[in-house]
Amino acid sequence: MFRHNLPFKKISLLAATCGGLLVTLATLSQAGGPPPQQGKPVSQPEATPATGKPVSEPSPTASPSPNGMPPTPQDPPPRFPMPSGRVTPMEGMVAIKLVNTTNAVINYQVVGVTQPRTLGEQSEIVLKNLKTPLTLTYQRPDGGLLLVRPQATAMAGMLQVSFGATTDLGVDTKSMEVQEDGKVILN
Repeated sequence: MFRHNLPFKKISLLAATCGGLLVTLATLSQAGGPPPQQGKPVSQPEATPATGKPVSEPSPTASPSPNGMPPTPQDPPPRFPMPSGRVTPMEGMVAIKLVNTTNAVINYQVVGVTQPRTLGEQSEIVLKNLKTPLTLTYQRPDGGLLLVRPQATAMAGMLQVSFGATTDLGVDTKSMEVQEDGKVILN
């Protein structure tokens, strides 16, 4: 009596396992596939035709840092952005010449010093007697992107800031800081 049920039990167990597998596959298919792989992908070294020996690329940690020393995991990333320009303040004051080379108006403001203002298309203005540190904000009302180029001029204490149009999101900025020591940082 038990022998006749034994094959039936094996078939039932096989059917249940296959059914569970099908449900799992259907769920994975509906969910978009297996979960993404975590961590670094595993790579296999390729053999070179000349030597037949595996070729592996050096890992990023194997390359020396700019100071010639191998980097260590404890080296922190740079804390501040590199200056985009420099001006020499005269008695803690600077003048900023804004030059709009675009065919769009630019709204700007020296935070805490001026009210919001507008710089017309293809125009320029000089803002004088600005105490450092200061923050200048700017934007195009039409939402266009700006390429900002700050540079010192031949006149001591004056910084020229040229606004140009761009389509590169990576260079678009919305503000500029002039630090007390004259470093200019675009944000």
